[in-house]
Amino acid sequence: MAGTTSMATAGITKPAASTPEPDSAPPFFAGIVSEPASGPVTHPFRDIVKIFSSATGTPAGTLRASGSQNFSAVSRLGDDRSFVAAAFNRRACVSHLLKFTIDPAGRPSALTRLAAPVRGQIEELTTSADGTTLAVKVSGCAPGGPQTAVTDLATGQTTRWDTPARAFDASLSLTADGSVLGFVLNPDVNDPNATDQAWIKPTDAPAGPLLSHARQVPGLGASAERTVLSPDGKQLWIEAQKTPNSTSPVTLSLVTTRTGALVKKITRLSPGGKDLTFAGLALDNAGQHMLAYGGHPGPGHADAEEIGLRSGQTLTLPITNPVIEGALTTFAW
Repeated sequence: MAGTTSMATAGITKPAASTPEPDSAPPFFAGIVSEPASGPVTHPFRDIVKIFSSATGTPAGTLRASGSQNFSAVSRLGDDRSFVAAAFNRRACVSHLLKFTIDPAGRPSALTRLAAPVRGQIEELTTSADGTTLAVKVSGCAPGGPQTAVTDLATGQTTRWDTPARAFDASLSLTADGSVLGFVLNPDVNDPNATDQAWIKPTDAPAGPLLSHARQVPGLGASAERTVLSPDGKQLWIEAQKTPNSTSPVTLSLVTTRTGALVKKITRLSPGGKDLTFAGLALDNAGQHMLAYGGHPGPGHADAEEIGLRSGQTLTLPITNPVIEGALTTFAW
């Protein structure tokens, strides 16, 4: 059931603002990858967090969740050296939010608890650039079905919205101050003509249905696949197809949230046809660079595309054994 509760947080303070040079990408990004499990285990692989160099893709450090937990999502937490990851305990059907930092060489600190455990599996996780707000999509054993929840990390106050079980494609994002949530949702899966659409919602909206107090971003229609809000919420990066089929290319563009009007075409992510792939998207803290990951998958690897949002220039880095299933919030920059 949707509601508002308080979750105790562990010493959360607003991180210092990070403002890298406009053309300078963060030096490292975090990603969830799989590795063979050791010892007598139910599943032959476990999901771990690795820190990668943005210049070369070389791993700089590794984090493993304790016991039978597996990482399911990761996000930056206020600056490009602070992160939060969700680890799911399948046996208990509980997710843990764990924070960590990286040093100048990309080596991660130990994991520490960020908030109280969350009932169910966190399938998607995003945070505001100022580090004050966290949003998750939760499913599995959560009572009442899937939910979207937003937490004020300073107070631990959490608001939950009931989410249509079969209609939610996630793609969560937040404005820099955490005041607006963006997401992608098909409002009527029983209508053959209904398509995934982009929505925005104030995070101070009361508990209840997810679409209550939400507004659809106009003009996107069937092409919306994944979206990311700009820091001020006035614009939206959208991963899109011109037509909802496998023949047209997948592109990354910038549109306005008020009218859906095109501001700028950024780059092509996939040629379509037999090579059709959709990618997860992660925005850096300054709103200047995008990481598109999971595209062009091959045996045991997939590409991470680093995109300069002003220049449109890209750098491709192959990532070994990335976890690119589900809601695809498994990389963070």
